[in-house]
Amino acid sequence: MKKLLNSILLFLMVFAAEAAKKTNVIIILSDDQGYGDFSCHGNPILKTPALDNLHDQSVRFSNFHVSPLSTPTRSQLLTGIDAMHNKASTVLSGCCRMDRNLLTMPEVFSQNGYKTGIFGKWHLGDNYPDRPMDHGFDKCLWIKGWGLMSEMEFDNDYYKTRYMDSLTIIQSNEYCTDLWFQKSMEWMEEMHDKGEVFFTYLALNAPHGPFYAPREDFMSYCKNLDEKTASFFGMIQNIDKNVGKLMQWLEIKGMAKNTIVIFMNDNGGTGGIQVYNANMRGAKGDIYDGGHRAACFIHWAGGNLGEPRTIDYPSEVQDIFPTLIDLLELNIDPQYRFDGISLKPVLLNQTGTDRMFIVQQGTHVNPAKYNSCIVWNNWRLVGKDELYDITTDAGQLTNLAQQRPEIVSQMKAYYENWWLTVYSANAKYIPLVVGDPASNPVILSSSDWIGAGPNTQWDIALAKDEPNGYWVIDAKVGGKYRIELSRWPFHLNRSLTVMGPSMTVGGTSIRPGKALAIVSGCVSLNSKNPVEAVSQTIDATKITIEMDIPAGLNTLKAFFKDKEGNYICGAYYVKIEKVF
Repeated sequence: MKKLLNSILLFLMVFAAEAAKKTNVIIILSDDQGYGDFSCHGNPILKTPALDNLHDQSVRFSNFHVSPLSTPTRSQLLTGIDAMHNKASTVLSGCCRMDRNLLTMPEVFSQNGYKTGIFGKWHLGDNYPDRPMDHGFDKCLWIKGWGLMSEMEFDNDYYKTRYMDSLTIIQSNEYCTDLWFQKSMEWMEEMHDKGEVFFTYLALNAPHGPFYAPREDFMSYCKNLDEKTASFFGMIQNIDKNVGKLMQWLEIKGMAKNTIVIFMNDNGGTGGIQVYNANMRGAKGDIYDGGHRAACFIHWAGGNLGEPRTIDYPSEVQDIFPTLIDLLELNIDPQYRFDGISLKPVLLNQTGTDRMFIVQQGTHVNPAKYNSCIVWNNWRLVGKDELYDITTDAGQLTNLAQQRPEIVSQMKAYYENWWLTVYSANAKYIPLVVGDPASNPVILSSSDWIGAGPNTQWDIALAKDEPNGYWVIDAKVGGKYRIELSRWPFHLNRSLTVMGPSMTVGGTSIRPGKALAIVSGCVSLNSKNPVEAVSQTIDATKITIEMDIPAGLNTLKAFFKDKEGNYICGAYYVKIEKVF
């Protein structure tokens, strides 16, 4: 019996030792917070004490770059590959899905024995096989679209957030940011208690607009600021409080030393730039530094990274994945190549090599050449002919292109070689999969139209349109399909002809929009003459058409007409089901 007990004790000690060798990872990504929206970066009004404390205890990269938009930043983070290579390069036009052949961060962590979880905003595809669970996440508490009140979260609410646990829809009574932090900590505690090591992706949807802050946080700023800015800062204050709770919780649970915590923002500034933009030019969507320079705090108390300090080495969000692989010695095919590089040498106080990389997002149809910023140490080539030296001109006001043509020439030569690797490949879209038994039916929405389809609650309600919009689909099985056309999200079960709802699921007021005199619906496959069907009742919520779709790639366009046969608007939501 004693030998047995000793054997069990030895096993438990070995198990505990092995578990201790592995380091947990938490990545927190805020949504639409700018580099200037931190008091540690000089904001004169906004107070972020917990983020300031994390900054002060971290290795922070001050010359760190993301995409000017949300989706490409997220795809670059999770793949280590440029958005113009991984194909999730913008937020519209069917360009928000990643190349399905690429490895993702959660997949590699999972292959190395980690449990993986996402909590919050995904924004890389709402349908199979592009959902978070299709890309390596074990635990998925997530929302669709770009966030609350996107076209896919039409009536969702910041204060009482509806979310999905994998594919199960759950209505909460929690403010969104509080929800993501609380649920993530519950899951991490469960994993810790089971002796599991974890990778947690806290992908916040705040402080992205529309701006709704908890009242207490709003009241901190409403006396001296307009309502929108006060709400925006209040949302960040709420994030700050939650970061403080998380860091304290890690200490209490004894996980602070063996957990890497990384905090980043996903693009340039938005709701706070009129107050402070860290002396930068540009904002979200721009290719000046104000559009893509971001915070990056890396905290690892037990990681021997040396003293907290600021590193000015040029770095980008694509570096995070290879850096974590290198720091944690994760197993991966040695032949696999990233666009990002490992920052481990720089983190360990070694001198970084001379470096050049490109910040570029996709556009709504085809990639636009030189819609870019080339970063070369502290040089910036914006577009083709604007050269700035950030060391002396942080606001990018003095164009040095004519004074330093040799610098421009070297940077353009680098870009021209890079451009050859992206144009032809990125011109092809990642199609939406239909007819696959793994997920049938599938709901398509207007944000995936090729073109610039409406992707907000208010644009749908007001019947904003892109008349030439269509979907690119990949029918896994040829044959008969049932196609249902709706103006409203299907879960609303709302008449095609009436205005939209005036409140969210939590009681927040939203724009009801306008009524439309919809009488019939049409579907055109591969630009052929449309098949038309008339609404069956005056209060019909959808129009159904059955048609044959051949296997493989197809284009599909769906729209509504009035009683005179005039085009009204596209069908913002289409449910497409293979009839077996």
